[in-house]
Amino acid sequence: MRVLFLLPGLLALGPVAAAAASLHLVAGTEDSPLSDRPVNTRLGEPVTVCAVVKLGRRYYSDAPRRVRLGGRLLHRRRLRPTETLPGSSPRWRWYRVEPRPHHVETTPPNKDNPAYSNAVLFGPDHGKWLGYDRIEYKETLLSGHGQHLFRSCITVTRTSPTDPKVNVNGGLGTMRYKATLELGDRLLASPGMEKRSRRGISPRVMRVTFRSDDSFTGYMRGYFNVPNVFGSGGAGRTHQTALYQGADCADVITGGVREAGGKMAFTSVLGFRRYARAVTDKLLMTKTGIFAAAGPDRGKRVVLRFGHEVQPGDIMLIDYAGFEGSPRSWDHIAVIDRDRGATRGELDPQDPVLHMGYLYGLAEEPAATQAPAIIKLLRLKPHILRAMKNRARRRRSKGAKQRRGGAADFDSPVHRPPVRRAQVGGSARLARGARSGLGR
Repeated sequence: MRVLFLLPGLLALGPVAAAAASLHLVAGTEDSPLSDRPVNTRLGEPVTVCAVVKLGRRYYSDAPRRVRLGGRLLHRRRLRPTETLPGSSPRWRWYRVEPRPHHVETTPPNKDNPAYSNAVLFGPDHGKWLGYDRIEYKETLLSGHGQHLFRSCITVTRTSPTDPKVNVNGGLGTMRYKATLELGDRLLASPGMEKRSRRGISPRVMRVTFRSDDSFTGYMRGYFNVPNVFGSGGAGRTHQTALYQGADCADVITGGVREAGGKMAFTSVLGFRRYARAVTDKLLMTKTGIFAAAGPDRGKRVVLRFGHEVQPGDIMLIDYAGFEGSPRSWDHIAVIDRDRGATRGELDPQDPVLHMGYLYGLAEEPAATQAPAIIKLLRLKPHILRAMKNRARRRRSKGAKQRRGGAADFDSPVHRPPVRRAQVGGSARLARGARSGLGR
């Protein structure tokens, strides 16, 4: 069966339809217009995704609300039901469009290293630009039982990656979608994995992101199922991270900050010194504790109390002990998530951190998975924290107004994924050094 996007063979539908026939996806949360822009919402809010068929000047869709397509607002009276499409009964199929977490079918740029990378990984040329790597994608039928076969709209409530090593985050993260429409022996399709640029998949492919809350770590969780790409690149809104195409250890943190309302340019691990201030000296973190790394107290246990010396959202610079694969002063970077360790009220190696993993993307794991290492804690500068706080307050106010109008409860509790151990294949020592960032 031929897949056609303009369907020049649709002569049976009339000359106007044959000249311009296309299929688009629009999506939105409750009580908001459906648009062809990406959706980023809190887990627990259902997202409606609907197909819109354009035949000449006519639009066909079963969208329950107004539709904004290509910047134009289409009221429901302009949308004809899909059951009135010319030809035989329409048959729909829906697909996930998702990245493979690392190279599987194509040759990686770094020999014997399957990680996506725009730059040299390890050795004296570590970080040298190679050009944009080719990220692999796949499409899978959304339902294996055919219940979506005759529906032009679906409701998405969670992200469900097909890779079992990625599908461990309780529905949080990012997924893209594609729909096809069969009209007799002809087929229309919305943009899918074939629509890509040199940096990654096209923004035209419908993207739905579920975050855990409106904090910057909540927005970071929206990057689950976005692949690790060492040396992720681009500028501003066209950066690979801003488009959820790929991110490295520094850029995934920057992406969370920017999505939460903070003003920050994409930067390297060392570049964080422009946007954050140190709150500790260098410390030694082992699997059993945190200790002074230098001076007269060297080797003495250090107590870092949550709400005082440390707080959720603080940034952890990491220099792996004994790792010589990177010439840079800091190998990796992570974010302290929350107080869930062995000693409540104090930072310890069992407290979870968010960081970009080596082969399977963003991970939420105990800090001990990065030990032994020299670490240093930073805190984002006050103007960045203030901007994010103001953005979160505005969202809460908007959510309260919508609830008074009968909208969904945006502040209802959401599921946080369990803290998990690192999923590392092959050499654990290589994975420790390569945790993905290596101080870009």
